[in-house]
Amino acid sequence: MRAVIFGAVLMFAAAATAGEPNSPQDKIGKNVQKYFDTVFAGLKAVADKKPTVDTFREAMAPFEGKTAGFYGGTLIDKNFVIVQVYYRTHFLAKGFDLKKVAELKDFWKQMKTDPKPQLSEPGHGSIMQPKLIAMRYPVLDADKKLVCIVSTMIRTENFLADSGLDKCTAYRITCLGKVAEENGVLSSKCRKVSLSLPSTTWVIEYDE
Repeated sequence: MRAVIFGAVLMFAAAATAGEPNSPQDKIGKNVQKYFDTVFAGLKAVADKKPTVDTFREAMAPFEGKTAGFYGGTLIDKNFVIVQVYYRTHFLAKGFDLKKVAELKDFWKQMKTDPKPQLSEPGHGSIMQPKLIAMRYPVLDADKKLVCIVSTMIRTENFLADSGLDKCTAYRITCLGKVAEENGVLSSKCRKVSLSLPSTTWVIEYDE
């Protein structure tokens, strides 16, 4: 049940990879960059409040209210255990030790050694859960040491709508060399943009 409710938290974490420069003339590229800049700015505002188990929901509430497609949020302690959830209906995820998930080794290693914001690839979803994108923001102490992690999950359909990809006749999103989301059949003349995003690189191909 926990895995079903919070599958997005268990997505692969990406190691930082340099990509081609972002294309300032590319409309979709600019939209995607703006979308994630906005969401991560909101998460930073939550992290800046230094949320605790008792204050997490209050700290996250403004972010939830202004973020279309918000699916849920978690507070993860420095031992990589979920200690609080935003929606009380997700209570089964509390206490889950993410170190048990082999696919999250890189995520845990990076957050321990060089804590930075992280963006997941779009998840595939399931019958009981929509497609989601996970984003994580570290909370640091005065010595830049990890205190905890603020995490959120956004519905992929909202990202597609806000970026304009939902209006494209075809698109494909590749994250660190792995196809994560696609729709339709791309033409030989499709546009392509590579974006360096928090701890990952996305390559987006699309036909308008």
